Amino acid sequence: MLLLILLCLTSLISSIHAGFSSQIFMFRNNQPYGIYIPQTSWALLECGLRPGFESFQLTGKKIAGGRYAKAGEFPWHVSIQSSGKHICGGTMISALWILTAAHCFAEEVPPDLTIVVGGTDLSLPLEEHKPDSLILHENFDSVSMQNDIALILLSSPVEFTNEKMPICLPFIYDINTWQHCWATGWGTTSSEVAVPASQLLQKARMKLISREQCLERMPELGENVVCAELEKGEQSSCQVDSGGPLVCSYWNTMKWFQVGIVSWGEDCAEKPNHEILMSVYSYRGWIEAETALRGKPFFIEGVDNGADHKEVPSRAETHLVFLEYCLLLFISLIAIRLL
Repeated sequence: MLLLILLCLTSLISSIHAGFSSQIFMFRNNQPYGIYIPQTSWALLECGLRPGFESFQLTGKKIAGGRYAKAGEFPWHVSIQSSGKHICGGTMISALWILTAAHCFAEEVPPDLTIVVGGTDLSLPLEEHKPDSLILHENFDSVSMQNDIALILLSSPVEFTNEKMPICLPFIYDINTWQHCWATGWGTTSSEVAVPASQLLQKARMKLISREQCLERMPELGENVVCAELEKGEQSSCQVDSGGPLVCSYWNTMKWFQVGIVSWGEDCAEKPNHEILMSVYSYRGWIEAETALRGKPFFIEGVDNGADHKEVPSRAETHLVFLEYCLLLFISLIAIRLL
């Protein structure tokens, strides 16, 4: 009985402790602060589709040429703004969650963050969402750029349309699995001030390269990263967004997956075709755990279950059910002893 009690208490302590691992900023009255009240939720997800851009009868591999993205071509890409100015890119991974880079907020968290969705032209009036909370990875290092990943919980869900769709997260790390990769963004003209290089969303074809090839160029390469280079004939990757995505298609499916988060690259003037990205696959567990702890669980969707709409309890709810069973078992044992 003592062992059972210890097991239940350990599970409870672990569940509580996990909720305070990451750096969290809440937004109330346009001011960020660090307290969060968890809620419970269920998750529904359809991802990686582009119904406004291509027919569902196509393979998903075809994409228009040119430098600028067409309407609905990358419906998951969002603009993270402050005071009406673009500061970083990001992606919708669900109706409530935005995936981006932690270094976008390393210096200061703007109190007036706004997430702009549903368009490619920042000069036009677009749909805006306010953040409820910002979660930076607890082990983010602004010097080495390790764990350069962050999540934004929106205060209200995005209603998906042909121009607003979430991206899928990868189910495998192998770079040979992914085809037809693209990096997108409004880009920046300065490394110090995030000024959009263009009001129109830009795109560039990228090619994933092995870690061994990447180490030859960057011996100090960290863990949990993927490397990509521009395909021949493409323009400089310096025009993509920090925090923005690198997306790839998976074989003959109609789905697109976010393989990387744009973190940093080499000097644009010297080697403008090399990009270092956070490996989204490496942080799947972190994403699931953090979103569940905030009461709005996100679940990784596999390549085969995209058309299924299922309600799945969060990990936090799973912990609660386990504790309830422990309590019931404990009460039953006491009752048996009393009898």
